[in-house]
Amino acid sequence: MSIGSGMDTEMELGMEPDVDSDSPSTGGFTPLDGIERKVPGAAGSVNMSPALEVSGVSKSFTHRRRTTAVLDNVSLTVQPQEFVSIVGPSGCGKSTLFHIIGGLTAPDSGTVRMNGVDVTGKRGEISYMPQQPALFPWRTIEDNVLLALELKDNPRGAARETARGWLAKIGLGGFERAYPHMLSGGMQQRAAFLRALLAPQELMLLDEPFSALDALTRSEMQRWLLELWEENRRSVLFITHNIEEALLLSSRIYVFSGRPGSVLQTVDVPFPRPRREEIADEPEFIRLKRQLSQWMREEQAKGAAAGTK
Repeated sequence: MSIGSGMDTEMELGMEPDVDSDSPSTGGFTPLDGIERKVPGAAGSVNMSPALEVSGVSKSFTHRRRTTAVLDNVSLTVQPQEFVSIVGPSGCGKSTLFHIIGGLTAPDSGTVRMNGVDVTGKRGEISYMPQQPALFPWRTIEDNVLLALELKDNPRGAARETARGWLAKIGLGGFERAYPHMLSGGMQQRAAFLRALLAPQELMLLDEPFSALDALTRSEMQRWLLELWEENRRSVLFITHNIEEALLLSSRIYVFSGRPGSVLQTVDVPFPRPRREEIADEPEFIRLKRQLSQWMREEQAKGAAAGTK
């Protein structure tokens, strides 16, 4: 787990309402040339294995002699440079799966492989972005982003220059010396995403990173993330409850059942890249959105019915 990615960090960050700069810069992105990625099993050979392969993962938790099954025989893959999403009802084990992939929680059964290497229970193999920005409040925005580059032992001067260059590209130029509480929610999320993007791990796990944002800012962040990913093509596994967001961003969507979570459906998203928001008006997009929504409603109804028994 990347220190700069913040999976183990839980903190509440203040928000300064009079900083009105949520509209992200979406132009002029360049690939992360010169950024050395940590890819398990990749040294010395061309590795065509999936960036992530989860096979038969199950997990239960026991509390006061009561056992709750959370995940049931989950299998999924993320290919190199692929953007994959998971959607499912609340409580279906999506975040638990992320903890297992990141090595924080051991599965009861099953394996996690990255680029063909078994990394089950091993930490430090992913870059992670949680629901909240998890920026360190005592560090400036620039110094928060620098954490990712410090992990790679980059020379301090060169790392700072890289961080400043990228902050400018994502619309945070001029806020390098600001502290997190001085920025709006969308600005904090951009800084947190940049920290994850610059981390040495190839695989990124994004756990509902836009869920706390208002609808307008969320839409802007979706456009921003889509363009940034199109330019850099990291391997991404993304959790969201927003079906339209999943269809817009993803190459493939795994639909999870209610608890215990299992893969209910796998949807290959047919729209070509690069994508623009206008695809949301296409008949096939609308059809897929309705189908996914129906599956979600059915799973939520099952959960509600089970809760009344």
